[in-house]
Parts: sequence; structure tokens; C-alpha cells
Amino acid sequence: MKTSTVILLCTSVLTLSACGMTEGAKQKDAKVMSELAEVEKDENYICKTVSRIGSNFKKRRCITKEAHEREQKSAKEALEKVDRNWSNHTGG
Repeated sequence: MKTSTVILLCTSVLTLSACGMTEGAKQKDAKVMSELAEVEKDENYICKTVSRIGSNFKKRRCITKEAHEREQKSAKEALEKVDRNWSNHTGG
């Protein structure tokens, strides 16, 4: 729950910073930034600056170490599956 909240808050920060901000938005932005700073200090989280495909905008993404390991494992399995399928179709 906390991970998805942090990711949502990071996205909100980028969205709000692109527009003219009201006083309430500025206070919310400050709160989000302080929460992000707190999460970045937490040893259970991994934070990276990433860019979306097709965009030059960068975004700060923080996820738990467990979630990061699951993503890595899932990506590796997907690549292995593609490799197996490719080998079966090309006769290699």
C-alpha cells in the first residue's frame, strides 16, 4: 500500500509542477517531497530516476526491495520465454 502511495505521490508532484500552482497545491507538493525524502532514507526502498519511453520527462520512482526483485525476476522470465520461442521458430 505504501509503495503505490509513494508512486502516486511522485506522479502528482510532476503533474503539479508543470502547471501554475495554487497555495494549496504548493503545500501538498511540499508534503509529497518530504514524504519522498523520508522514503528515500528507508533501507527497504530502492529509488531511481526513470524516464518514460517516448518522453524526455524524468520521474522519481521508489519501490520496495521485494517489489524490485519481483520485477527483475519477471523481466528475466519474460526474456527467457521470448528467447525460447525465438529459438523454436528459427530452428536454433
